Amino acid sequence: MSCLSRLTRRSNQEHKNLVGGSAECIFKGIIKVDAEAQQTESAQIVRSLLLTKKSKVKAMPSLQIQADEVTCSHGAALTQLDPEELFYLASRGLDAANARRLMLSGFPMDLLEGLKELMPKSYARVTQKLTSMAESNAE
Repeated sequence: MSCLSRLTRRSNQEHKNLVGGSAECIFKGIIKVDAEAQQTESAQIVRSLLLTKKSKVKAMPSLQIQADEVTCSHGAALTQLDPEELFYLASRGLDAANARRLMLSGFPMDLLEGLKELMPKSYARVTQKLTSMAESNAE
């Protein structure tokens, strides 16, 4: 939960989920804007990528706004690896495993770029996990 008061005027939340196997991911996010938090700008988005037919996502972003003059948004998006995009990568010479790995690792990359410079060991662990997920969730 993100709670915005008159001291906090901006909040930007972006969440990305990669869900494989028979896992179920539940996201329940709340942005609360107090009455005295006028001129607040806030956004919350959750994007989820299903890696298998058995994986599930329940996303519930929400806003609780008590102020009048605010700009707030929230949303959720759910997708799977696109067979046409996988076919395109295959037509360019990538085998199925590398095409899946490339697409899967690209999904959260915009969020991970800062991590690469600030925490290179953590970045390496995350990218290794993405590779492992691509291999273990092949259908």
